[in-house]
Amino acid sequence: MGFSVSASAAIIFISFLVAASTLYTAWDNSYTNVQAAREDWYNLKLSQLNTLVDLNGTLGAASIDDTDKVYNVTLYIEDYGSTMYVKGWSAVYDGYYRTIYNVSDDNVGFLKNYTYVLPGDTLLLNVTNIPLDSTHHNLTVIFDNGCWLRIGWYYNGSAVLITDRENGCPTEVS
Repeated sequence: MGFSVSASAAIIFISFLVAASTLYTAWDNSYTNVQAAREDWYNLKLSQLNTLVDLNGTLGAASIDDTDKVYNVTLYIEDYGSTMYVKGWSAVYDGYYRTIYNVSDDNVGFLKNYTYVLPGDTLLLNVTNIPLDSTHHNLTVIFDNGCWLRIGWYYNGSAVLITDRENGCPTEVS
């Protein structure tokens, strides 16, 4: 009416094998996830190291409309680094999020439909209907890898002048 010693030993041994295989599968999945996260981190760091985007020249072009008391600025943004996917870019203009794929929806956007920018290519980014006063304006373009290009300008009464121009990438917390 009971189990024999050999049957009990077989059940314990099979249970041990099932537990060991479950633990091995969990360890292998965890190790694979850690390796994938490490690889993604290295790819992101490599992308950030190769992000070299800046203004081509000083400003680009500015057009002043004295009738409507506004002006427009076209920024010539050049990629000096690696190929980048432009559709993942976003912008903050004077503290407000702006979409930059269409200039007509919020007065900030590209003049063409860009998908990728290759090294040496120049993108035309337009900011329109800026009030014709001496207010300092900022535009920060954020790339899909977290890096950014910040440009500041103002109208001095006769011309549009660039005051700030900086770029960078986020630093990690250690």
